[in-house]
Amino acid sequence: MRQPTFHRVVGLGENCRAKHNIERKWTEYRRTSLRATTDCLTRTVFDWQATPYPALLEYLRRDFRGMFELEDLGMLDGRVVNKRYGTLHRHDFPDSPDLAVHYAAARSRHDHLCNKTRSAVTDRLPTLFIRYGALAPGEERVLHDAIAALRHGRPFALALIDDDGHPPSDPAEPWQGNHDYWHAALSRYSMRSDASLGTLLPKIAREQARRIAGHIRHLRF
Repeated sequence: MRQPTFHRVVGLGENCRAKHNIERKWTEYRRTSLRATTDCLTRTVFDWQATPYPALLEYLRRDFRGMFELEDLGMLDGRVVNKRYGTLHRHDFPDSPDLAVHYAAARSRHDHLCNKTRSAVTDRLPTLFIRYGALAPGEERVLHDAIAALRHGRPFALALIDDDGHPPSDPAEPWQGNHDYWHAALSRYSMRSDASLGTLLPKIAREQARRIAGHIRHLRF
């Protein structure tokens, strides 16, 4: 059965493994396709934190509001955690931070990413949502319905990708997961930018110029 074509891909966590493999897949693809560029990719709040399944549902149900309040934050092994929702914020704070000092900047960034994520979730374009990890059928149904409630009939699909049990491609970076497994799973879906060629060509030219400049700096072609 032929898969539909999507114009947006949105990562839903559980952690940065999903973001890494989404970018790895479609960054490679955009080099060979005039219709696939970074326009299809969206940075989300879930890219930068560990978000358990119940917390993901709360983000969606609360319209991304009230999920990062100072009184809910605490410390666990030198990392900031949300004691109420269970999210872990490795990238929002330095190790063992003074929350009173660093919270305002972290909150501003979190709110910015929440706004971007809300816009992506409600985008009118056909959108592929991807979450790392397995869910029970009932949990997957609840997550699907929570997304559908925000999309108001706009087309979307939800993909759960679980490569646990497969060896990491880079043993030094096990958080990245198994690249081959993710590539095969993501290859089931077709991604295509909705931008016109007149808009895409200058962007592609700039991306290729940056890539060539990087190769020249490192003397590799």
